[in-house]
Amino acid sequence: MAVGEAFVQKASISTLQIRHTDYTFEQAEAANEAFDEAVKQLLRDWIDQGTVTTKILEDTASVDEFVERGALRSFFKHRPDAFERLLEQEAIAHHLLRPIDEVYLQGDAYEPLLARFERRIYNIAAQRENLEIPFRYSPLSRQGDHGDTLQLTEATGEDIGVYFGTRRSDSTALAILAQQLRWEAIGASTLPIHVVTEGHMTESLQRVKTIAEQLGKQGDTDLHCFIIQRRHAADDRHLGAALLLMDPSVPSLPQRIIFCDTLRPGQQPPWWDKFKAKIDAVFPQPEGLAPASAMLEDGGVKLQRLHDGVPVRHQDIDCAFYTASMGRALIQLAKADPDLIVNGSIEKIVSQMTERMPEYYEQSNQPKEPVLVREVNVIRRWNTGWQALKNLMQNQLTNLAAQLSTSSNPTLEYS
Repeated sequence: MAVGEAFVQKASISTLQIRHTDYTFEQAEAANEAFDEAVKQLLRDWIDQGTVTTKILEDTASVDEFVERGALRSFFKHRPDAFERLLEQEAIAHHLLRPIDEVYLQGDAYEPLLARFERRIYNIAAQRENLEIPFRYSPLSRQGDHGDTLQLTEATGEDIGVYFGTRRSDSTALAILAQQLRWEAIGASTLPIHVVTEGHMTESLQRVKTIAEQLGKQGDTDLHCFIIQRRHAADDRHLGAALLLMDPSVPSLPQRIIFCDTLRPGQQPPWWDKFKAKIDAVFPQPEGLAPASAMLEDGGVKLQRLHDGVPVRHQDIDCAFYTASMGRALIQLAKADPDLIVNGSIEKIVSQMTERMPEYYEQSNQPKEPVLVREVNVIRRWNTGWQALKNLMQNQLTNLAAQLSTSSNPTLEYS
């Protein structure tokens, strides 16, 4: 069975509960020790190949000391394909790609018990472009000289970003979620569906308008459904989802605008006026006519728990996963019942949307208990890192195939 197939079977979001896993601390410790030894052996082999200068080794008492301390950082510094080389080793790849039910989660923060060199790999790799493994690395301010994560006693304070469960979604995580939404949108639908994840929310709205204008120039007169999942703005790390219906013959005015947030602290969401301003900036209307934002509808739900007495280590900043699920549900709804999307009430749409979010809802409009929601998000965080690692391996295979193709088909020169 392929690694990916095993992962899907073992880590299904709809069936796995972290509390039910019987993976023990002792099993995790043994696996971590074996992993560290495999990495150290790879580093020793690398040093034996003469790729490390004498000067670097002179700065340490012995090769073993160098391996224990600075060798991994040096390996990443001198090899642009360092992560790929690690993933070529079966023992190393197997450990990094293990499913969530082979991870020991410590305490109430659900902190994965990672091997020492595993944590170093994630931390050092995150300093290189496109090598971030989402949620598994610590911020640079929390890293020691050799890529170790500083303990809380060594750091100042205790804030969001320290824990696995409170690290923010980086660009790699958002790209993975966006690709999942695009896959969901593929397939026959009487209401054409587009997924937009460019820039921040304003740029995404502008992209919707641009696509609608292009469709109008091509003579398209059908309604099109646009699903956005994006951060609000550069100075606002929160994410939202939005649905816009566009008539290509009138690209300057959406036919429907629904915005879906994950926080509902009061009657009017805190983002309401800011989002209305974004809409009117992208879709300005002639003087005397109602602004485009007048048709804005609130499709938000209350899933996220933030700054309401919850300890820092339990702070919920999983809006990326919530909004991705909302976007997926809206895509499914647009396929299954396009008339509801076009003509239905916002209450019915939200009800049907939540019914299609089984990871967070027991049934329509009835969210699961917070502890279950938290477990789902921990699983999704681990799975997102798994997907990033899988993508790295796939990129390596693609590059190798391209190299083999080039070498087996040399360019012929004619005189």
